[in-house]
Amino acid sequence: MQQGVVSEIERLASNLSVGQHKKHCPMCRGTRTKHKNDKSLSIKVDQKGVQYQCHHCDVNGGWVNDREWAFDNTPLVREPITDLPKATNEAAIKYLQSRHIADSLIESHTVTGTRRFNGKTVPAVGFLYREGDSVTAIKWRSADTDKRFSQDNVCEDFFNIDNYVHGNDLLICEGEIDALAWMTSDIPDNVSVVSIPNGAPSKVKDGKITPDDDKKFSYIWRAKRELESASRIILNTDNDGPGKALQEEIIRRVGSSKVWIIDLEDHKDASDALDKEGRPYLLGQLEDCQPVPTIGLHGAEVFNDAVLDLYDNGQLRGARTGLSSLDQFIQIPPGMLSVVTGFPSSGKSDFVDQLCLNLAQSMGYKTVFCSFEKPPELHLMQLAQKLTKRPFFEGTGQRMTREERDHAQAWLKDHFLFMDYRRDSPTTIEGILDVASSAVMRMGCRILVIDPYNYLSLSNNQKETDEISGLLTQVQQWAKSHDAHVFFIAHPTKISPDRRGAKVVVTGHDIAGSAAWFAKADIGITLWRDPHDEEPPEAHVWKVRWSWIGRHGVCPLKFDRSIGHWSDLSPSFDEDDWEF
Repeated sequence: MQQGVVSEIERLASNLSVGQHKKHCPMCRGTRTKHKNDKSLSIKVDQKGVQYQCHHCDVNGGWVNDREWAFDNTPLVREPITDLPKATNEAAIKYLQSRHIADSLIESHTVTGTRRFNGKTVPAVGFLYREGDSVTAIKWRSADTDKRFSQDNVCEDFFNIDNYVHGNDLLICEGEIDALAWMTSDIPDNVSVVSIPNGAPSKVKDGKITPDDDKKFSYIWRAKRELESASRIILNTDNDGPGKALQEEIIRRVGSSKVWIIDLEDHKDASDALDKEGRPYLLGQLEDCQPVPTIGLHGAEVFNDAVLDLYDNGQLRGARTGLSSLDQFIQIPPGMLSVVTGFPSSGKSDFVDQLCLNLAQSMGYKTVFCSFEKPPELHLMQLAQKLTKRPFFEGTGQRMTREERDHAQAWLKDHFLFMDYRRDSPTTIEGILDVASSAVMRMGCRILVIDPYNYLSLSNNQKETDEISGLLTQVQQWAKSHDAHVFFIAHPTKISPDRRGAKVVVTGHDIAGSAAWFAKADIGITLWRDPHDEEPPEAHVWKVRWSWIGRHGVCPLKFDRSIGHWSDLSPSFDEDDWEF
């Protein structure tokens, strides 16, 4: 049996509550000529483990609960809702009909009744969230224009994701009524429609989702398999500020390579368009949807909104580094590549760790580390030292307390993910970027650190210079696609005798393998440390692609070797004010 089938069944099972469930079989569904929509895969979930069997192709198996589960490493256990409303509410049904929702969809995807909102009992529509044959949550909406909501159990998955067909286009809406509006419009069989469970986050700053809202996007990670198998991901969010911000964040998390956008012109959403224009209009806009501009040839009109945004709001400079002396030279912008180099023991890794920690503290940014020279437990220890400003071990100063250690560990868990080279983590750039994409999807990571370059596996099918150039292009494209920043640490080659002296500062031209390190970097930094510690260490900025990011320059810094902590030589702020 193909490993992909087993993985898909594992994914299905990881999202199921205790009990018996029916699902589409990933082994035989795509090959059947009849009854393709039959849910022939029976899955039994209990506290001991999982058993499954398809009653069509007879694929079967199971496991006990001793493996890592998706997202939070524990199986999701949700008791099904069995006490569904028996009676119907005519006012609620009429409300759905006034929105032109087909009667068959009202019957299959909703229940109606009354709910109490803000001390007032009113007719309400309940949208059914299913796993197999079980209803696991109901999202209630008042049947009026006030749009008041409540939930029975937590709606954690896409609405209607249980009806997704493997390999279909996946049309993602912002609301359940919008999803039903699309389904009412007789869209093609190769398009599956879902809605996000919680609407656009209310906290939108400058058109961007804030890091505090990352937890609200867990439904994306939970639908990872569906998103990966979809031929296209088609987005139809509301035509307002939060809707546009939601659209951008989904694109960032899933990557732009197969995302298409529906333009409903002046209509607020699909339900509004269905009401005012009718089904043919929606079908026409679906047919005319456009890909997110990534590669290829596009007319100027595609970039019109981006140009207007630049004119009105200027260019986003990026986040501050947390080192005020360095901020005068660079900031950390999204979608770009920083190359960091320096001689061995100059503190390159500690320096990048410090920037990532500072960005986590000041901006809430999350980082995924691909550190070949640091096992995750030692890496976490070093980060804890930086965070608490106390040594982890005895003998080097006042050691961090157990309480400080536990506090640091909990905080670090919320902000950092690690690839472990000892446990089958990938060593090719393709594999690393694939895992990093999962980190963006799972936790909303905004920073990727690759440390160092020379551990990467190269194909050996072409010259090293060409290989490195192509590798860096892939990294750049990934950064742009996910609106993330990449720190790439690379060691310099050996310095020739004629360049040896009291103070040699290498640049991207000196990195082993290729001049592409200089050419492809958006930001280039060299860490220099006096081997005798008689002079303060320095950060040399030798490459800045865009003037609004920063400028070339040198800034002295302070490095506490005992805890690996970088700071300003003459700080303009009190670091002790930073709390975690």
